[in-house]
Amino acid sequence: MLFKATAQKTIIFTLLPLNALLYIQAVQYKALDFLLLFAILCSFLSLFLRYEFQIDKDTLTYRTYILRFKVYAKTVKPRNIKKIVFKRLSWKTKLAVVKVENGWNMRIALFNPPNVFKELETFAHEYDVDIQKTSDYKILEKMS
Repeated sequence: MLFKATAQKTIIFTLLPLNALLYIQAVQYKALDFLLLFAILCSFLSLFLRYEFQIDKDTLTYRTYILRFKVYAKTVKPRNIKKIVFKRLSWKTKLAVVKVENGWNMRIALFNPPNVFKELETFAHEYDVDIQKTSDYKILEKMS
């Protein structure tokens, strides 16, 4: 099953005018021009970030896109997963961290549809992957 998420545009959008104001101030200091221009460019590109997480029969796939270009992709088999940790991200938001043997861990949060955590837990039980749930996450499970 395919799950999709986007960057939190409201947070990033408010940083763009701040970066622009900093750039205007930095005109006096030529050394900062390049760094601030780079920060503005990165902030602008982050508006177009999109994430996909796919649970297949025997793999987990995590992909990151900027516009339509794939920037990062990682596919993990169950034998390469150390454990899956379910945590609380914010007041009512769940987070799952897939800890892998090699490379970066996968952070799963804010994906739609929201049944991604049930599917991930089913995947873990099916392939005997260790699961760890924090007490805060268990409270969120009871609430939903």
